[in-house]
Amino acid sequence: MSTLSQAESISITPEKGNNVYRKFSRFLHIPAFRTTLRTMFRVPVTDLFHPVHASTHSHYPSVNTRYRGLLALSQECCTGCKKCERICPNKTIIMEARMIDGKEQRFPGYFSGRCMLCGLCEEVCDRQFAIRHTDQFEDAAYNRQQLYYGPERMFDMWEKHIEPKIRAQMTHKGVPDKKRWGDKDIHDPEVTKDRPPVELTDSAKEQVAKVSKQI
Repeated sequence: MSTLSQAESISITPEKGNNVYRKFSRFLHIPAFRTTLRTMFRVPVTDLFHPVHASTHSHYPSVNTRYRGLLALSQECCTGCKKCERICPNKTIIMEARMIDGKEQRFPGYFSGRCMLCGLCEEVCDRQFAIRHTDQFEDAAYNRQQLYYGPERMFDMWEKHIEPKIRAQMTHKGVPDKKRWGDKDIHDPEVTKDRPPVELTDSAKEQVAKVSKQI
């Protein structure tokens, strides 16, 4: 066991090679400039995907097929069962009421700033992933309210990022809800833009206001 007197006798050895040349180069910042010159002419390792660089670089970086990004929702497949709301560990999914063809129906909305991208809502969905992760990771916003994705924004995410993959047979199609829409009202992926209009109910407006106060 070392005593205090032994600990006080320990001295720190000087740096090896600490000669005059090394001190002079540090004074003139020569090692820093050497590193800068060595890396100045290298090809950048980042993938530039801004539209300005579309001619010389890829417009969007390559993302792994299993990557879990922003959520999208299929209006034709969602049944409003609330399973995704119950299983969400961060309580970021909130069911909202919408008026469609004179009937009140419920769809999930979520706050992306609190989402941990765990994929549990995707796994628990009984309509073969009516709610699904996309490969989109850009979620910059000027305020926290803009990070909230209501059903309408999730519908648009589905049409923009999931439907093209379905048409290209890169992913499977969700199971439509025949009880809600009926066989004649189920749209094909090519005509999903003709979906029935969605209107906010009074309870939905209260829920949106409540979520805005929480975030």
